[in-house]
Amino acid sequence: MSTDTNKKAFSRRKFLQRGAIVLGGSVVASYLGCSPMRRFTAQKAENMDLPASISSFQPDFWFEVLADNTILLKSPKIEMGQGIWTGFAMLAAEELEVPIEQIKVEHASTSSGLIDNINTGGSTSTASLYEPIREVAATMREMLKVAASKQWGVAIGTIKAENGVLSSGNKKITYAEIASSTKEWDIPKTPALKPKSAFKYVGKSVKRIDLKPKVMGTAKYTMDSELPDMLYAVLLQSPYIDGTIKTIDTSEAAKSSGVIKIIHEGELVAVVAKTFYAADSAVKKINVSWNTPNKTQQADLIKLVTVGNGKEVNVQKEGKARSIIEDNQAEVFKQEYRTPMATHAQMEVNAAIAHVEADKATIIVGTQGPSQVRDMVAKALKLKKDNIDVHTPLVGGGFGRKATKGNFVEAALISKAVGKPVKLFNSRQQEFQNGVYRPNTHHVLQAKIDKNGQIEAITHDQATPDMILKTLLNGNDIVLKLLGSDFISAGHGASIMYNVPNKATSVWNTDVPVPISIWRAVGMFPNTFAIESFINELAKKVGKDPITFRTDMLHDKEDKIAQRSKKVLETLAEKSAWKNQKTESVGRGIAIANDRKTIAAAAIEIEILEDKIKVKKVTHVMDVGQSINPEGIKQQVESAIMMGISAALHEELTVKDGQIEQGFFSQYPLAMLTDVPEIQVFILEGDDIPYGVGEPPLSPIAPAIAGAILDLTGKALRSLPLRLS
Repeated sequence: MSTDTNKKAFSRRKFLQRGAIVLGGSVVASYLGCSPMRRFTAQKAENMDLPASISSFQPDFWFEVLADNTILLKSPKIEMGQGIWTGFAMLAAEELEVPIEQIKVEHASTSSGLIDNINTGGSTSTASLYEPIREVAATMREMLKVAASKQWGVAIGTIKAENGVLSSGNKKITYAEIASSTKEWDIPKTPALKPKSAFKYVGKSVKRIDLKPKVMGTAKYTMDSELPDMLYAVLLQSPYIDGTIKTIDTSEAAKSSGVIKIIHEGELVAVVAKTFYAADSAVKKINVSWNTPNKTQQADLIKLVTVGNGKEVNVQKEGKARSIIEDNQAEVFKQEYRTPMATHAQMEVNAAIAHVEADKATIIVGTQGPSQVRDMVAKALKLKKDNIDVHTPLVGGGFGRKATKGNFVEAALISKAVGKPVKLFNSRQQEFQNGVYRPNTHHVLQAKIDKNGQIEAITHDQATPDMILKTLLNGNDIVLKLLGSDFISAGHGASIMYNVPNKATSVWNTDVPVPISIWRAVGMFPNTFAIESFINELAKKVGKDPITFRTDMLHDKEDKIAQRSKKVLETLAEKSAWKNQKTESVGRGIAIANDRKTIAAAAIEIEILEDKIKVKKVTHVMDVGQSINPEGIKQQVESAIMMGISAALHEELTVKDGQIEQGFFSQYPLAMLTDVPEIQVFILEGDDIPYGVGEPPLSPIAPAIAGAILDLTGKALRSLPLRLS
């Protein structure tokens, strides 16, 4: 269905206002540089509800009624395994009054005007589109009713929508039939949405709509995509950080069978061939030596990322925590924690297909940010953004790796050079050595305990490189100086969540000579490890149960987050049988986190077998606000648990002589099927709107494992990955 140029305007006010935080230029210039304003902004960032940033909210752009009476939803967010397509289909089905089986979902291309400029990440997809999808779907339903009322000459109030069919008296017509017979459309005001009590699908477990094609192998990713007359390219990439070409000889590569062209434009070197095998074989014949100006060693990174180095930005200050700690050093409990660099290790390597023509380009790429791909390709090709059309197939894992750096610009430049479509993808070694990484961090926590065993004052200092702020600000040094540090991502979760009278948190921002970016759960992962490990140690020090110790510090009845957190912990204690007697060979630990209003907590049981830590059981409780698809949430939690176990016990990326040492999975161990423990997942609904579920369940895993080791051995392990020796 389509609408003509005389259609009524569709108000976007409610979409633009929802959740937005607007800081005018004069406000930023005058106040953001001051510590109180920085703390205010940091606390807002901790619980930020990011709205969707989409250019069009016209119903006919989002939905297409197909001839078989199914409805196609063009998703502005990217499906990368997290299950959002199923949730979107459920929301649309509710307001369109059709069975969920009647909804199909595909990614919108950038030319559709529906791409979310905020990208897909931060666990915001369902939360940010919970109302917009329903409102657009409800408006479209009313559009169809208006068209039927005109065609039938009946009052719109007499028309009923059910299962994709409109009826009034003895008159009936399918959505497809009314769509095909209507040439001019009126867009009515957005009607009232269904109350929660009337939901048919939302809140009930629904099988993923992309399950069958993925199981049957028909789901299409970038690697499966093709264009007519397509060639293959392989990049020559330096295995050294900041490495540049010193000398190069491509003569032998050019002689290889199947090679079409060797491209050498500055640092861009690529072999283009008829097949991938031919291109890959030829690139290995290039004789190259590298300039290696970056000689960074692992010890250099650890020294750089240490509290006291870089710029300190205070992000939390309540009471007189600093002075209390300084005045009572003899009674202060102090510990330090570290987390290492890590890579994303997603299943699908970065890949792109580009077809560049005279004044336009088509890009097929698995990305979390189609609008950024469009903008970067347009800049590289010196074309207008509107002439770049980005299509996104399914994405085989993102975790932040596909939010920033890819190989789509190189694919576009190569396609332009050869005048044909080109497919380009990384090797696994290139993914390891030419990527962007989760930064290493350092944390110093100090606490003064009163005579009743309660925390009187607590401070947290986190040292971390910037994760994403410089990228977001696009070189705006003025705003970067005013903000002071990347508390939006790298510092996320650094603040103390407990109702302690005196608490203070600072982020120490340090630049490092390694490409850094976001990694699933961003700063919440290392910060939760440090803070919750410290809380477990404090509980042991004062001889209190770690759950009771926490619930005692969540006493503020006016603090909704505190009360929801307390309910999560009480549920965790019940579901994990926390008070039951355990065997001497089992250690138990817990941890909790508030990740942008989603409360996640885990109780973990471990054993030590042959001097190795074995996770036996994980009980996970999460308050997600409004639950959309409980089964989908459980799958997300199970995924996060395994990623958390992997990060806690195995993953560590290191640098030697300016080179990432790990180049293959054999050098970068991950959790395997034999590491899967017994898993129980329980979902609470502590609010009427949904919050994110992709990242929050990950953060409590590492500190809960560390707490279980402390419980079993009495030894506190304060650096990841957790190793007994």
